[in-house]
Amino acid sequence: MRLLTSFVALMSCAAATPSVAAQDLAAAITDALANTPVLAEANAGEAAASARLDRAKAEGNPLLRVEGSYGAGRIDNGGYFGLTADNVTPTALMATAEMPLYAGGRVSAAVAQAKGGADMARFGAEQARLQTVVNAVSTYTEVLTARKLEARFAQLVTALTETERQAGLRYKVGEIASSDLAQARARKAEAQAGFAQAQGRRISAEASYERLTGKPAGSLAPLPALPAVPPSLDEATDLARNANPALRQAESGVDVARAGARAARAEGLPTVGAFAEAAHVRDQFFPGYRADSVAVGVRGRWTLFAGGRTAAQTRAADADVDASEARLRQARLTLDDMVIEAWQGLATARQMLEASRLRNEASAEALRGKRLEAKVGAMPTLAVLDAEREAIEAEAALLQAEAMQTVAAWRLNALTGNID
Repeated sequence: MRLLTSFVALMSCAAATPSVAAQDLAAAITDALANTPVLAEANAGEAAASARLDRAKAEGNPLLRVEGSYGAGRIDNGGYFGLTADNVTPTALMATAEMPLYAGGRVSAAVAQAKGGADMARFGAEQARLQTVVNAVSTYTEVLTARKLEARFAQLVTALTETERQAGLRYKVGEIASSDLAQARARKAEAQAGFAQAQGRRISAEASYERLTGKPAGSLAPLPALPAVPPSLDEATDLARNANPALRQAESGVDVARAGARAARAEGLPTVGAFAEAAHVRDQFFPGYRADSVAVGVRGRWTLFAGGRTAAQTRAADADVDASEARLRQARLTLDDMVIEAWQGLATARQMLEASRLRNEASAEALRGKRLEAKVGAMPTLAVLDAEREAIEAEAALLQAEAMQTVAAWRLNALTGNID
């Protein structure tokens, strides 16, 4: 046992990064959420969409604009009105206040489009968060599984190395045939291949973990209890239809398209706004020219003929509505399929876990029996090693089933939006 412990410690020092403080699954999820660029991009998109919504709302607010100019020059009117040429400093200052009174629905449509875009960005960010959580769970379980498999194959390699050594000694004194020695070597080579595969899997899993979380995979705590999942497929489907971010994003896409259709129709309606203007002008047309003015009133604009532009834009917007509604229907169908697949995947994982647990217990019992028989000479050592290999395979299947069940449960909850 000491030899096995030393071997595993040596492999960990050689192939893994320096050990860091032990952490659990919750900490890994937190690190992944803080590190993944996908989520950072989604959050930035959400912030930009929120700013665009504020911009659209601002279109209904008053506008105050000030314009001015100052220069130096010379005016020569050619003696017109008896004015002689003179140097001037032309100055102009104008202040304008405008307040939209009626925009034909343009402002409200733009606000609705921006609000839908903000909702789409928010649901997209939530979808990215849920996917990151599932990826963190999958990566965490893969690291734990790969490490356990590597340790078990290391144990088998150690045992078979000693068996090969003893078989070589017995062969030299004529106690066994060369075929027995060859079988011992073949089993050792098979175990070494299994160990190499497990080691490569562990290295790959730890690299994926570090890429996802930004931290090396140090000492990891065992998996926590499974999260609570919907008790039935119908309830899972209902939860997904009400809370799944991807589906709600598609619904917001329909809202955006419908608002776009309203905006297109509004282009054929007039706009009316109140205004107030004040101007101060000096030296603009002839030396000494002065003018100060104030005006208030109502200004309107109505395009009576646009050469078919508005009609074409409306048809395109209506087509966008049809397309967005079709995407929504497809999103619902896809979500239903994914929920069914996730539910069945969880049910299959549970069945596989139970079967793997029974297989693991039976293999362990068979191994104990083989060892007892080998002690009294009723069973060859190679048979014990075969039982050891079967026990490792059974344990590997059990580890895989446990990991599959954990990931399936989190994936189902992600689809139903049931992850805090």
